[in-house]
Amino acid sequence: MRTAIEVALALTALPPLLVLWRGPTLWDRLAGAASLNVRVALLLAAEAAFSGHGLLLDVALAYTALGFLGTVLLARFGERGEQ
Repeated sequence: MRTAIEVALALTALPPLLVLWRGPTLWDRLAGAASLNVRVALLLAAEAAFSGHGLLLDVALAYTALGFLGTVLLARFGERGEQ
């Protein structure tokens, strides 16, 4: 069950990875990166739930916060038109 859930979560990361790779605009790539950050945080949280290591939840929370800040920073950068 654990492996099936982790594989399913990993497979859901493929479309955002493709958008991040091939996105023609900064906004497409930004959306792909934000979505990929969510998938990675979900994988970390699932691993924490299955293994019982509560520290991984802290890592997932920190990763999510940094991913959000990075998304906001890049959006502000792109909004100004500097590329």
